[in-house]
Amino acid sequence: MFPAPLLPVPDLPVRSSLMLDFDPDVMSVAIQDGALEHVQLEPGQFCGQIAHTATLDSRVDWGRYNLSLLARGDLSRDMLTIAMAVHGQGDWRVHGRDALSGDVVVFAERAELLAVLPPKAQWLSVQVPRARLEAAGLSVRPCPASRVSVGMLPQLQRTLTDLAPVLSPSGAAQPHAPGALALAHDQLVAALLSHLACHSPTRDAGLPLSPGERWQVVRRAERYLHEQGETSVRVEDLCSAACTSLSRLERAFRETFGVSPRRYLTLRRLAAVRRELLRGGGSVSVTEVATRWGFFHLGRFAQEYRTLFGERPSHTARAH
Repeated sequence: MFPAPLLPVPDLPVRSSLMLDFDPDVMSVAIQDGALEHVQLEPGQFCGQIAHTATLDSRVDWGRYNLSLLARGDLSRDMLTIAMAVHGQGDWRVHGRDALSGDVVVFAERAELLAVLPPKAQWLSVQVPRARLEAAGLSVRPCPASRVSVGMLPQLQRTLTDLAPVLSPSGAAQPHAPGALALAHDQLVAALLSHLACHSPTRDAGLPLSPGERWQVVRRAERYLHEQGETSVRVEDLCSAACTSLSRLERAFRETFGVSPRRYLTLRRLAAVRRELLRGGGSVSVTEVATRWGFFHLGRFAQEYRTLFGERPSHTARAH
């Protein structure tokens, strides 16, 4: 199994493929807007799954294979590709260099992929415009690929688990509420940007943040949240509105509120869910309200809601 907010744009088609044998033609489009050649490296009956989802400015691909494979070919011509080795039985190799499960690699536009995947490999590919990374103060080296981290942060692991019901092969083919896919994409990109910011110094990461600057950053971010609405806010747009990088935004929020910007947005969305449940008078659906506010893993949502508010969301809906 895979490790298991709303934008005013329509969701584009979702595709999922189940492979019960090795089919190079099907696997050639494992990553959207790319042309990949695959070679099976070990004997056995191959099986795998691939899922593709897309919104207007991001593309996400999930994959898992039971046998070791070689993957090579060209990636997106117009977007950066952020690839993650989610899990595998053994080491990965990317452009001849060893990599570990949990590593994140960023590929520039028009880059070539040359990777050896271990048995039981699970991987994730996210394609976004370069401008989204630059808005967060992150830069991409001119070389074709940059390994930027070793090991998966717990927060990123939780995000993958929470979004699996929408983006994984088992969930990609299921119908979802309008806008759910775009919201899931933005949550995933926000988690990856935060992950990258922890390992890739930004242009102003080392500069001190005075109390006055910290307050200005927080106030600008708060003003933008109020103007845009909770579910349509992207973390990189929050950086642009606050005139700072993601690493400094993180510092400002942690020093002011004691939580990261992503956690702050999550707490606001949980408060919004509770507000709707209280106003609904028992006539609203907890599932509908939770997914509308970007909580797709309902078990984890219920646990987090109960931890924060001291009662189950269903109890809130019934009692009030």
